[in-house]
Amino acid sequence: MQYIEGAVFDGRYLLKEFKGSGSFGEVWLAVDQQTDIEVAIKIYIAMDPQGLKDFIKEFKISFNFNHPNLLHANYLEVCKDDNNRPYLVMPYCPQGSASKFIGNISEEMLWIFIRDVASGLAYLHSQEPPIIHQDIKPDNILIGPNGDFMITDFGISKQVRSTLRKSAAQVSSSGTIAYMGPEHFVNGYSAIRASDIWALGATIFELAMGDLPFCGYGGSMLNHGADMAELPEKDFSRDLNKIMQLCLSKNTWDRPVAEKLAEYAAMKVKGLTPQPIWPEEEEKESIENTPVYEEPKNSNDKKESIAPKNNITSWLIVGTLGLVTGIIAALCTSGL
Repeated sequence: MQYIEGAVFDGRYLLKEFKGSGSFGEVWLAVDQQTDIEVAIKIYIAMDPQGLKDFIKEFKISFNFNHPNLLHANYLEVCKDDNNRPYLVMPYCPQGSASKFIGNISEEMLWIFIRDVASGLAYLHSQEPPIIHQDIKPDNILIGPNGDFMITDFGISKQVRSTLRKSAAQVSSSGTIAYMGPEHFVNGYSAIRASDIWALGATIFELAMGDLPFCGYGGSMLNHGADMAELPEKDFSRDLNKIMQLCLSKNTWDRPVAEKLAEYAAMKVKGLTPQPIWPEEEEKESIENTPVYEEPKNSNDKKESIAPKNNITSWLIVGTLGLVTGIIAALCTSGL
C-alpha cells in the first residue's frame, strides 16, 4: 500500500479507507473535500507519456457508455504532483463487490448475478469495435445501491494493459490467470468476446463453490485434458450447472454470447422456463424406464406385432432360429 489513511490525494481527496489493490494500482474510499461527497478513487501506477496518452484516449471512448450494469466513472484526472499518475473518480458502492458472496450464495442470487453481468457484457461487446473487458472476476463486479451487480474496470484495451504491466514491472497475477480461458494459453491469442464469457463461467463456479475451478490454473487445465468443472446436484440445479459448463467450454465457439446468456438468466429470475441455449442432446433413458414393447391385447393384434426392441430373450430366439436355418441350408447345398 503506497498511500496512507488520512492523507489528502491530489490536494482534494481525503483518503478515508483502503479498499484493495491490484497489479495496476490502489482503490480508496475518499471524501471529495470540495463537495463533501464520498467517492471511490482508483489510483493507477505511473505511466510514460505515450501510455498516459493512450489511457486518456480510451477513457474518452468509454465515458459515454450508459448501462445500468456498468459502473460509470465520473471523470479521469492526472495527479501531476505524483509522477503523473492517472486516477478515476467513481461512485462509491458501500455494499462492496461480489467477492462477499464467494462460497455463500443462493441459486436465486446467482441467476441475478448472471443476468446482470451478462447484460453489461452484452452492451460492451455490442460496441464498434467491441469492448472486451479482459478481467471479469468477483472483485470487478460491484453491488449497486439497488442491489444490482455492476461491472467496473472496463474499457482498458490489451495495449494499455500491456503498458501498465510494463510500468509495474510484473506479469498478470495468478488470480487473473484463474479466469483465463484455454485460448489464452496458445500462441497468437488476441482478446475476444468469448474470453469474457469463460471468465464469467469461472466466476460462477467460484461464487457457488467458494473455490476457483481447475485449482486456479484457468483454462490451461482444459488444454491438458482436465475434466470439466461441475456443481453438485444436491446444491444447484442441472440448468445452472449446464450454463456454467457452457461458459467454460474449451472451444470459444461453443460458449454462449452474452446477450443470449442474459436473456436466459432473466427468464430464470422471473421464475419462467427458458428454452435451452446449449446444443440439443438425446435423452438417455434406461431400458427399465422406457416401454419398448407391449403385449398385444387380442389375437388380431398379434398378427401385426413385430419383434420387440431391446428384448434380449426374443433376439436370442430369433438368432438361434436363423443359425439352425443356415445350417440346414448348408447341409442341403452339400448334398447331405
